Amino acid sequence: SGVVDAILYVLMLAVTFVAGSVLCYNLLPGPVSVLARRSIDRRPVDVSQLPSLVFRLAFPLLNRLAPIFQGIPWRSYRASAPIALERAGLGQAITVDHLLAMKAMMAVLTPVVAAQFLALVTNPAIFLLVGIGGFFLPDRLVADLRRAREAEIILNLPGAVDVLALSVEAGLDFLAAIQRFVERGAPGVLRDELATILNDIRLGKSRAEALKAFGTRIAVPEVSSFISVLVQADLLGSSIGDVLQSQA
Repeated sequence: SGVVDAILYVLMLAVTFVAGSVLCYNLLPGPVSVLARRSIDRRPVDVSQLPSLVFRLAFPLLNRLAPIFQGIPWRSYRASAPIALERAGLGQAITVDHLLAMKAMMAVLTPVVAAQFLALVTNPAIFLLVGIGGFFLPDRLVADLRRAREAEIILNLPGAVDVLALSVEAGLDFLAAIQRFVERGAPGVLRDELATILNDIRLGKSRAEALKAFGTRIAVPEVSSFISVLVQADLLGSSIGDVLQSQA
């Protein structure tokens, strides 16, 4: 009907205007708020190390938008999202504010883009539903990254345990064995996590604390069981080499 068409056109124009305004604000040169500068200068981020092409491409824009979402008091999401980001390998660069910015951006852009290709989206109700779906897409992406990361670690953990066991048997202590694996092992999630363990210890954590933090980041049964045995051996003063041999 004419009323429905009018609503649709107004909605699409409003969404397009908002999207265009956001893009112009973030892409054209101009003053940046103090809050935005704080977000940009907060810490150096090696974007090339992010495990997702989507986040690598979107990061500059997300970093500009993130300060807008700092005041949103979504307590349950702010409690759960950092854990999800950490387990997806994004925790060093992507904050909850980045993720909220991406959710808002996808809620706006997804129906606009879909409307260009799907005649079905000319229905305002469908347009709204597609926007809601776009809002949850970043969470799905984070979950997929977490599953891929966990699968890679589960695949490579047995080989890594074998290498660590052989290194300890050859006379290296446990941390030296990890250092050797980090220096000579194949690039991947597991090597990065072992490097994080070493870095945590250098920053003052005990070996047990660093191992427990690893288990928290990679919350899968295989890793949790392995970490539990290592931590118990460390606390009891048992031989880590014997534990590695039994797990190999």
